Amino acid sequence: MASLPPFREGECTIRIIQTREERDQAFQLRHAVYCQQLGWVPACPDGRERDRYDPGSTTLGVFADHGQLLGLVRLIPPDRPFMLEDDFRALLPPGYRLHKGPDAAEITRLTTLARGMRSPGAAPVASLLYKAIYRWSCAGNVRFLYIVVETRFFERLRRRGLPCIALGPPYRFGAGPPVVAARLDRALFERLADAHPIPFCHWLRGDDPISHTAQPLQSRAHDCVR
Repeated sequence: MASLPPFREGECTIRIIQTREERDQAFQLRHAVYCQQLGWVPACPDGRERDRYDPGSTTLGVFADHGQLLGLVRLIPPDRPFMLEDDFRALLPPGYRLHKGPDAAEITRLTTLARGMRSPGAAPVASLLYKAIYRWSCAGNVRFLYIVVETRFFERLRRRGLPCIALGPPYRFGAGPPVVAARLDRALFERLADAHPIPFCHWLRGDDPISHTAQPLQSRAHDCVR
């Protein structure tokens, strides 16, 4: 999969999670949010949430200067099973075929340490994760990104200028909130960003170092990507 050179934003470093210690932090953060706070995944005896989608995937992390992991996102490559092909197949219309060429990936397990988390001296951690995804997709020539999110977070992404296209109607898993499967087209995003002065989009691309303050993408624990 694509590489991502580490980059700085405010007092944080955003990089691919690689070491055993960093992976351990990531699994513990996922457990705290997905198992304990949201109850979307059964609790694990060791307090670390892992699944069969981890091998072969890339996880990006936002780290404070003292080493604490503030947020993460996992990206699944097209040569591995997507969660949308199995766990979330109910979100797709009958017969729908996902595009799984080399220019595709799936965004999963996007979460932050705390609700409304802001990085020291920078943008909200969720915004930094989306900037990391954008840079990672550019580095690997990834155009299409699949994602499963709550419907209200889906609308928030669209209001920020991210061209998310719903692949099917909203769906509830048990007593959870309605969620939707969507696809983001990076090429379309870049065309729209070139044509319209949307501050968040220009900050995301690195065109404007301060415009994220106008329209930050706030992060909440219940707005996590599945």
